[in-house]
Amino acid sequence: MEIERRTFAEPWTPGLFLHELKVPFARSVVVRVPETDEMLGYVCWWEVGEEVHILNLAVRPEMQRRGIGRALVDLVLEAAAAARAGVVTLEVREGNTAAFVLYGGLGFERTGRRRNYYAPGVDAIIMSRRLRAGPIPDTGAGAASRVP
Repeated sequence: MEIERRTFAEPWTPGLFLHELKVPFARSVVVRVPETDEMLGYVCWWEVGEEVHILNLAVRPEMQRRGIGRALVDLVLEAAAAARAGVVTLEVREGNTAAFVLYGGLGFERTGRRRNYYAPGVDAIIMSRRLRAGPIPDTGAGAASRVP
C-alpha cells in the first residue's frame, strides 16, 4: 500500500488488492530485494480470452527509471504470449508522460480513450500491443473511443 499511495493520486484500496487475489483470471507479481524483503514494485493483470489487461503497475518512486517497470511489463508480455493472447491492453492517465514513454518503448500504441475514467475531466488513454497479426479484439469497453 505504501508504494501505491506514493505512486498514484488516486490509489487502489486494500480491498481492491484483496479482491484481485480472489479473481481466478487475475495474476500479480511483486518484485522484492531478496536480502531485505523490501518491495520494489508490482504488476496486476487479467488473462481473459484472447486479451491480457494490465490493471495496475507501480514501482517505488526512488527506484523508478532503473528498468523495474520495463521488466514487469516484459514479464506480462511473456505471460500473455504463453497464454496465447492476441493483445495486451492497459489504461494510462492522460498527461502521464513517463508511462507513455515506457509503454510506447515497449511497442504499445494509443488505441482509444475512456472519458472521465479517473475522475470527472480526467481521461484514460487505452494503449494496446498486438502479440500476433490481426485486429485488436473488441474489449467491450463501452465508454472507450478510438484515438485518432
